Amino acid sequence: MRALLAFTCLGSFLLFGQQPPSSQQLPKGLPKDPGPFLPELARGEERAAQPAAPAPHLPDGRPDFGGKGAWYPGFSGNIAETKWKGVKSADHHVDVPFLPWSLQLFNERVNSDSKDDPEARCLPVGVPRYMFDPYPFQMIQTDDKVIFIFEGDNYPWRIVRIGPGAAHPKELNPTWLGDAVGHYEGDTLVVDVTGFNDKAWLDQAGHPQTEKLHVTERYTRTDLMTLKYQVTIDDPGAYAKPWTASNTVRWRPGFELMEYVCQENEKSSRHMVGRQ
Repeated sequence: MRALLAFTCLGSFLLFGQQPPSSQQLPKGLPKDPGPFLPELARGEERAAQPAAPAPHLPDGRPDFGGKGAWYPGFSGNIAETKWKGVKSADHHVDVPFLPWSLQLFNERVNSDSKDDPEARCLPVGVPRYMFDPYPFQMIQTDDKVIFIFEGDNYPWRIVRIGPGAAHPKELNPTWLGDAVGHYEGDTLVVDVTGFNDKAWLDQAGHPQTEKLHVTERYTRTDLMTLKYQVTIDDPGAYAKPWTASNTVRWRPGFELMEYVCQENEKSSRHMVGRQ
């Protein structure tokens, strides 16, 4: 059975999603799953005892990031910490090389309980945040594109151009998701992204970005059930040097995306006064 879930993160905003299939709906051999938001609660011993099948490939040898189901990032509110607000977050800790102004702004956002978070006002999240937020997504591959379709995050789709002719335009208007071009390196999809605005937050914790942001993403399906995501953030406007974060994304067999309209659900941004 599928149901709409709502919970409050950091006292700041509501996140909406859906429950995974019941254990009876899952393929035989998979452990009972605790839900989309906290996939790390699935016991590691059970997963180790029941190894997943190898990662699938398309007929031309490219890695297959699709199938009958959807990807769930879990909830990683801080992309630079392994645990944040008592919940498992990113895969590893990062000593973020802040510039003085960006560290001050980051601390202000943390101390105010993220009251100015653009996502809470139904604005799009950017890159890499959508790969750390608890909403399902699917990846559709064609000969010259990889198309991401999202259930939440206030943005329904993202297109990555693939192939020899894929290149960034000389002139780019700043956008929330930037301009993305990619290529395959063996079993990894590598995506180069530029042309960002400075409005998005890199995560819910409030790591800032500027229009100088340049992102390199790496997607690797290590087995049937697992997608490893790595992102290098190069933003000389906010950070002294590039830094890298990562997340482990789980596959939910049989999942289909639901219709999601943030504006219809948003009832609480006027109450987001944070801490003074």
